[in-house]
Amino acid sequence: MDDIIWFIAIGALFVLLGIVFVRLGLAIWKKQKMELIIRHHCSRVSGENRPAYCTLAGIGVFVIGIGFVLSGICTAFAQSPVVFVPMAAGLAAGIALLALAGIRYNR
Repeated sequence: MDDIIWFIAIGALFVLLGIVFVRLGLAIWKKQKMELIIRHHCSRVSGENRPAYCTLAGIGVFVIGIGFVLSGICTAFAQSPVVFVPMAAGLAAGIALLALAGIRYNR
């Protein structure tokens, strides 16, 4: 019984953390809120590249959030280490997109 409550609590925390990342990603992506990104990166992106950088970085943060949400939902229903696969995939893809944005537009 305690294990089930523990997994539901961990799942809920993952979902809440995922929602925070999804909202941050959408704010960066759709509203072009570049100030939510590290200031050093913002100062090095030219004005003409700002929309493309915000789009790529925002999608990266959004993907990380989706991975956490999916992992949290899976954790609440299945008590197996496999539930961390969506989180790991989301982190890998999101970090790759953030790195790509930094390499491409941060010059």
